Amino acid sequence: MPLVESVIALHSNDPVAPGNLVTVEVDRLYVQDGNSPTIARLWSKYDLGSVKDPSRIAFIVDHSVLPPSVAIADRLDEARRFARSIGVEYLSRGDGVSHVVALESGWFTPGSIVVGSDSHTCLGGTNQSLSLGMGATDVVAIMATNRTWLRVPETVVLKISGSPHPLCTPKDVLLYILRTLPMSMWLYRSVEWSGEWAEGLSDDEAATVASMGVEMGAKCVFMPPRNTRMGSQLRPTGQGGAVDYLEVDIQGLVPQVALPHLPSNSRNLDEVAGTEVGQVFVGTCTNGHYEDIAVAASVLKGHAVSRDLMMVVTPASRAVERRAFQDGLLEDLRASGAIVTPPGCGVCVGVQGPIPSSGRPVLTTMNRNFKGRMGNPAAPIFLASPLVAAATSILGHIPSIGELEGLA
Repeated sequence: MPLVESVIALHSNDPVAPGNLVTVEVDRLYVQDGNSPTIARLWSKYDLGSVKDPSRIAFIVDHSVLPPSVAIADRLDEARRFARSIGVEYLSRGDGVSHVVALESGWFTPGSIVVGSDSHTCLGGTNQSLSLGMGATDVVAIMATNRTWLRVPETVVLKISGSPHPLCTPKDVLLYILRTLPMSMWLYRSVEWSGEWAEGLSDDEAATVASMGVEMGAKCVFMPPRNTRMGSQLRPTGQGGAVDYLEVDIQGLVPQVALPHLPSNSRNLDEVAGTEVGQVFVGTCTNGHYEDIAVAASVLKGHAVSRDLMMVVTPASRAVERRAFQDGLLEDLRASGAIVTPPGCGVCVGVQGPIPSSGRPVLTTMNRNFKGRMGNPAAPIFLASPLVAAATSILGHIPSIGELEGLA
């Protein structure tokens, strides 16, 4: 039985088969600040009273850790009052991106069902949790009942074969897959990653892959078991069942850069080398992990950020920030001229700055580069790995393969 069907079967009394509508018990729910006021208003509108199980719920401030306006400051205060009134956990500002906090807190246990009020909840697939992003109405229903409904997705087992270029990262593999395979292939499907490359990923690398499942169009993602602290225990799909199998060869794959305004609009690094950049950002739930910051700090150490751009680094969580500080990585970044901000989503959704200037390209490790994503529709956004981002911040332009090899 595919993993998604196995997990659903553990949480539902309904017949489980692809396409079936089922009701499932939800193990954990978390709400981010962007839609918490809407959830509060829905709760009040329908006079829902007390939540079913407060211990399963947490509110997390990550999109607007530093409120940029009175309106957003008031929204955050509204969210805090609502969380307190219903007796659920309200995490301190600066604890980090909700999905990373959930991963570090052990909410994504193998075989669990977790719902978050943000599309990148699929990051929970790092640890083989069925993790689903849902909207405000569904979240309110879960708060009242501990249950939700969903359609059982079909499964695609994605095997990655071959060995990429030594400077190719999981972010590059994701961008390559988005470019070469249509979203229709993954739409509302469960994707089980397999193969030696996927099995060899670290926890941070697996989180990068899982977080971009939504950019693929997948309903959910399951990474392979790993022998690590966060390693998952569920086994991959066996033969049989309504499963599609797909193999992607990444032999020799070079670093990628996604051009505006879609993550799937990627090119080999040399094709965009030389593009001048006005801002570089390393962070988010996709690439704000410890290893991402360590790579950026390693490249920047002994170099200076170009005076023609601004480089911003935002740790994905307080735990990441603490470890990076203890290891001297944050000081190395600051000594090079990078700006380190409090943990959270940072510039990703353009609601708390720094907003990029008009006409000057931004190179970022975010998961999306939609027009206006960072708060200015006139600022073109490019996506790349932390390695390429750090090199770009030194050079002032996107590097060639040769320039990247000289700095890495």
